[in-house]
Amino acid sequence: MTENGANRHGAYGYRLRYPETVDRIHLADLVELDESLPEIRVTWRYATTIMDVEEIGRTRVVYGVRGATTFDVRLEPRVIHMDLPAPVPPGALVHPLLTVGMSIHARWRGDVTLHAGAFESNQGGWGVIGIREAGKSSFLASVGEHGRPVIADDLLTIQDSTVWAGPSCVDLRPDTAERFPHANYLGIVGNRPRYRLSTAPGAARVRLRGFFFLEWNDRPEIALELLPARERLHLLYRQEYIRLVGHSAPSQLVPLIGLPTWRLSRPRDWSANEDVIGRVLELTDASTFEDATGKLDETAPARDAR
Repeated sequence: MTENGANRHGAYGYRLRYPETVDRIHLADLVELDESLPEIRVTWRYATTIMDVEEIGRTRVVYGVRGATTFDVRLEPRVIHMDLPAPVPPGALVHPLLTVGMSIHARWRGDVTLHAGAFESNQGGWGVIGIREAGKSSFLASVGEHGRPVIADDLLTIQDSTVWAGPSCVDLRPDTAERFPHANYLGIVGNRPRYRLSTAPGAARVRLRGFFFLEWNDRPEIALELLPARERLHLLYRQEYIRLVGHSAPSQLVPLIGLPTWRLSRPRDWSANEDVIGRVLELTDASTFEDATGKLDETAPARDAR
């Protein structure tokens, strides 16, 4: 989409070319990229998938579920094509509908791809991992409301221990969006309503500094526990996008195991949220990072970080 300037914008280290009919306002959350980076053409049509399909090749992947979206992802020329069962809000064509296709292109590039979010601090990028209902989206939205760019909502792509930033936004369920006045109604995507919170734009590529693994607890304490290397490896393998393109090479994961990974256990009580975010931002701030890591060791029990 050279005509309206969107060819300099994209996500995960790829410029994205949309049809000329797409208004630039719907592309606002994309990342500004160098024009030398490769470009992917994004296309779609409204068509019903009548049967499950899964065709995996070295340069093409076709994947779809009956009655849902089917993805046709090609390496040369670089394309992400989607058959959509129903009209979608234009913003959904930036996120989350591109996640599957972009994860495949990132794996073809040689990246580690994780089911995780991330935010940017003065020190670099910080991955955020959580099982379903662990509050990952509300955590990222809270960090974003404090001025930190959200650089991944659901897909984290890592190349040589650096993160390629995804769209600068996080999608929220209606009950969570009520707590964030700047979240805007996106529309119905995937048979459920979604709200979008756009955040400050971040760098296109940042050094990955570590991870936070989110958990709830039944106590009033906020606890941080630095995980040992064995648990870090298990966690990374569990979070990989592996269904379509297989595991990353062990050599790609070794540098990530050496990064600090904290289990962040906090109460479900929303009144504790500001304290939780304050502790995390203090830990990831450039002026306190070395001091904070020095207070934690791999054999220490979870500490009250309030």
